[in-house]
Amino acid sequence: MFFVNDQYYTLDDLERQYTEFENIPNLKDCRNRRLAVCMPDVFQWLALCLFVRRKGGSIVPIHPSVPKEGAIRMANTAGSHVLLYGNIDSPIHLSEQTNAQEGVLVQMSSGTTGEPKCIERSWDSIELELESYVSVLPVDHHTASVVACPVTHSYGLICGVFACLRRGAEPVILTNMNPKYVLKKLKERPKHILYGAPALLHTLTRLIRDDQRLDAVMTSGTLMPSGWLESLKKVSNRVLQQYGCSEAGCVAIHPDVSDAREMGYPLPHVKIEAGSKQQPREIIIRASEKTINTKDLGYLEDGVLSFLARMDDTINVAGLNVYPQEVEDVLMGEPRIIEAAVYKKVHPLSGERVCAQYVCSEPIEEQELREWCGDYLAPYQVPMEFMQVEEIEKLPNGKISRKRLGEGALA
Repeated sequence: MFFVNDQYYTLDDLERQYTEFENIPNLKDCRNRRLAVCMPDVFQWLALCLFVRRKGGSIVPIHPSVPKEGAIRMANTAGSHVLLYGNIDSPIHLSEQTNAQEGVLVQMSSGTTGEPKCIERSWDSIELELESYVSVLPVDHHTASVVACPVTHSYGLICGVFACLRRGAEPVILTNMNPKYVLKKLKERPKHILYGAPALLHTLTRLIRDDQRLDAVMTSGTLMPSGWLESLKKVSNRVLQQYGCSEAGCVAIHPDVSDAREMGYPLPHVKIEAGSKQQPREIIIRASEKTINTKDLGYLEDGVLSFLARMDDTINVAGLNVYPQEVEDVLMGEPRIIEAAVYKKVHPLSGERVCAQYVCSEPIEEQELREWCGDYLAPYQVPMEFMQVEEIEKLPNGKISRKRLGEGALA
């Protein structure tokens, strides 16, 4: 069936868990109920998710690290009837509301450009995504999905676990994110596709031994710096990338990425509209008679979707667009810079300015950075302000909120 770290769970284990759920009224009669779930036992969480999906109920996944009061707040925001916190034995009853759509998976948007919001997706729409996703994913049923990312999020849950089960393979879910442990589990399964965030994948490239190679690697969630991608490709047989949004799930896959901006080919169940390379526009997704405005800026060329930036993150300098990733790639090409984040500050007189935070291995004079950037960037792209920091602030999901960085810079 699947592994959680070193523990293997069979179909019999799953059926026994289902039997236990049938004896609990809140779970047995969940068809018209919305259950928020925040529990550390990954097997029990996945079993419960599969059970509720079979019953036609609704699930609100909450990461197990969220404290109780925070989980109650999130569960209430999502219109949940019950919160299962820590275990299934002591349900917290929240609401008897009846107007929420049922038979859905509720996900919280990332919140990179504002407050997170609840996104509801029907199980039918997820089934359609899975069918489409598996039909184009270039791996067979002998390839295990090693899921080194949270399975309370759609990337790990739908693309990592559900899609692997749909392929007839056995997923390996890792909650131990120690990079050396991750490499050990990958070595035990030479034929694998690894699902992880760019930061973890980069760490693995720095620790991997000469006698080990990664088989297939899937990246998603945020653009990988070009230097990181080059390093990853050197130790991998294939690097894939996928693109999507909370409202539609995964909508594009690149089977062998060489440019971090290339998100890949649209999946069969959706239609994607975007601009041209010369005139990028907002990426629009049309799926199941629903139109989704992503607020992402990109273009289509030769059937490949490319992503440039969040529209809110694009910096307009005197009428010229600056895309943060392009500047970050140049900064991170400087050997002493470990990580960089580029964002905008709005000046009341001069308008939007390009600003940068960076983490470095040894001190760098600001003038050195300006000269380095000047060799690779147009003058309007060179940051007006540089700030050295110990660590670049990130959201709980590991993403950078450029909006928050800009607001912090104004404080």
